[in-house]
Amino acid sequence: MTIKMKSIRFIIFLIAVSVASLSARSQEPTIGMADSAYNSGNYRRAIEAYNAVAETQGVSAPLLFNLGNAYLQDGDYGNAMLSYQRAHKLDPSNKRIKTNLAYLTGKVEDANKAEQKGKRKKVTEDTPNFFQSVNTTISRNTSSNTWAAWAAGSFLLFSGCVCLYLFSSNVMLRKTGFFGGFILLGISMVTLVCAYAGAAEAESHDYGVVVAYKAMLQTEPSQEADSEKNEGVLTRGTTVRIISEETDAEGRVNWYKVRLNSDYIGWLEAKDVTVF
Repeated sequence: MTIKMKSIRFIIFLIAVSVASLSARSQEPTIGMADSAYNSGNYRRAIEAYNAVAETQGVSAPLLFNLGNAYLQDGDYGNAMLSYQRAHKLDPSNKRIKTNLAYLTGKVEDANKAEQKGKRKKVTEDTPNFFQSVNTTISRNTSSNTWAAWAAGSFLLFSGCVCLYLFSSNVMLRKTGFFGGFILLGISMVTLVCAYAGAAEAESHDYGVVVAYKAMLQTEPSQEADSEKNEGVLTRGTTVRIISEETDAEGRVNWYKVRLNSDYIGWLEAKDVTVF
């Protein structure tokens, strides 16, 4: 075989590989395909496509929001709530995400009320005190990027005030630079702390969502459920705070101790709740 024939075969091989690669990529689900399936009412197909895009391209707040909408339309409140909560973590100031999250939370609360069987238990989260409300506003409802932008802007203005104090010959301007610099430096430090708090909250995994159709809260982490000694039933979509966990000998989590409020505290099997 001549060198020329080998070169031709090698070129043909490269062309075949490139065509196969392009064909495989063209068959991969895209956001457009997922949106099209959703708009046509094929929510199962939309869910599959959104999840496939998330696996290949990574997640984003808009993608998770659309995925949550698809799960909601399909009647899966558990995964819908999980998607909305994850989207809210990525973009806590997004009004559309907050609106849908509040709507779904109301439907889940109604479902939990229906499971009380005559008991009068609170099915909403405990009302936060002042400090908890402030912490929620800082770390959960405002993104760390927003706080970081405020910190950077304040520091730049502080630098301007320093220059004004050092290089201005006007007494009033020097006083403005001096006192304004102190104020802006304080604002910069406070917003920087808030940015760290927001980043820590985004990386934390202190909350979970019940994804099972119904999950029984146990007083103890035991497979032997006693309906007369349980702490109540939580329906899918319920958001709970993770208090602690129990692992097996291999380090796998089998049970989570969770809290919804003072009336609902107990243990849930790990398969019934997904941490976010």
